[in-house]
Amino acid sequence: MKILLTGGGTLGSVNPLIATYEEAKKQHPRWEWFWVGTRDGVERRFIGSLGISYEWVPGAKLRRYFSLRLLIDPFVLAAAFLRSLLIIITIKPDVVVGAGSFVSVPIAWAAKLFGKKVIIHQQDIRPTLSNRLASPVADRITVSFKKSLKDFPEQKTEWIGNPVREELFRGERARAMEKFSLNPALPTLLVTGGSSGSEGLNQWVWAHLKALCERTNVIHLTGPGKSDASKEHANYRQLELLDTDMYHALAASDLVVTRAGISTLTELGYLQKAAILIPLPKTHQEDNAFYAVQQHAGVAYRQDQLDGRVVRKVRELLRSREERGELERGMARLAKAGGSARLAAIISEVCD
Repeated sequence: MKILLTGGGTLGSVNPLIATYEEAKKQHPRWEWFWVGTRDGVERRFIGSLGISYEWVPGAKLRRYFSLRLLIDPFVLAAAFLRSLLIIITIKPDVVVGAGSFVSVPIAWAAKLFGKKVIIHQQDIRPTLSNRLASPVADRITVSFKKSLKDFPEQKTEWIGNPVREELFRGERARAMEKFSLNPALPTLLVTGGSSGSEGLNQWVWAHLKALCERTNVIHLTGPGKSDASKEHANYRQLELLDTDMYHALAASDLVVTRAGISTLTELGYLQKAAILIPLPKTHQEDNAFYAVQQHAGVAYRQDQLDGRVVRKVRELLRSREERGELERGMARLAKAGGSARLAAIISEVCD
């Protein structure tokens, strides 16, 4: 059987698909796997390292804001669909699986045109536009949260949780202490803006570097090409991006300051990590953060509140084991276990 996974642009739509691929390979070692992503997205290197055959389509978007790119978007969308048709004709997949990326929309529609099975996974609280566009041609829809069941047709939608990679649970605090030269006597703060980084979080860290590093190890992931070698402190470790070492960094962290992408929240939930969430303004991340706060699973601040008050909250949480514990327990409640295994089983089911 041939499985075509599609997602990219950021690692948000990639992580659950990789997790499902790794789980399915255990049960079905003879399945053939293919991937469709963006031409130059951060996901391409990750997929290549897994040995999965990679194709790309132009990154077409349906913008809901004014931009001069609106003039050329219809042509990009047409090119993406034509290339998607060619990919489906060439690969002849049995199943196409996407997880909420604009790359997946033309692939899903092209697949359905040729009678292929389509599965989409909704990660975030707010349904993505890409999944709304793909849902009419989807045979099965899976969601990360029970709350999302009402957003899609009941007869083909199932709550499974969000798939996560097994490597997440192989992180070692001792390994992180050694690899990043951290002081084991100090608590550790991890700051990450996701796979592409966050200029707002980076500037906040650098503006308050001395206060953040006082009696605290700080691991700061800036994003590719966004580091600043002039920012230094004995307790500060600045990195652009981490691959599997990210799991060691998470294992070592006592507190995480992060955006509110659902892949990140899922991993924090499985690992029961306390977090301060700074959602990307005017995006689905605000819904994710609001839901986490409702569930007592995190503390959230708007982007325009990213100042000294967040520094004070970091220090307060690092001092209070009781308050961190409450957030850790709340974060654990967000994660429904077994998402990877269930999505792998659904792939098998749609072809029976």
